[in-house]
Amino acid sequence: MHNEAQMAARALKVGAAGYATKDSDPALLLTAIRRVAAGGRYIDPDLADRMVFEVGLTDSRPLHSLLSEREFSVFERLAQGANVNDIAQQLALSSKTISTHKARLMQKMKLNSLADLVKYAMEHKLL
Repeated sequence: MHNEAQMAARALKVGAAGYATKDSDPALLLTAIRRVAAGGRYIDPDLADRMVFEVGLTDSRPLHSLLSEREFSVFERLAQGANVNDIAQQLALSSKTISTHKARLMQKMKLNSLADLVKYAMEHKLL
């Protein structure tokens, strides 16, 4: 059976406006109904604490959104098959600078190889 914190996180991720457990205080349930009816959101306070520690709600933005403009430019060119020297020439920068951008973007995106980079680009329709 799924952990309640995980279930709540999934429900909220797919659009639920609120989440209460069967163990929630009945007085809080009325508060939850009013808040959601008014267009707000509600999560049982005890459950919210568990969600933070058990599920660790994370940023859901794609990893490539963490890149600077220059890093993303290097990322695109690498995904298209260009090598460090080609990119350096295209951007009028040194190969060492491009290598640094490449290392940083690979680290930020938790990629281990150029094959991983190309796969990521294809999966996210960036090619």
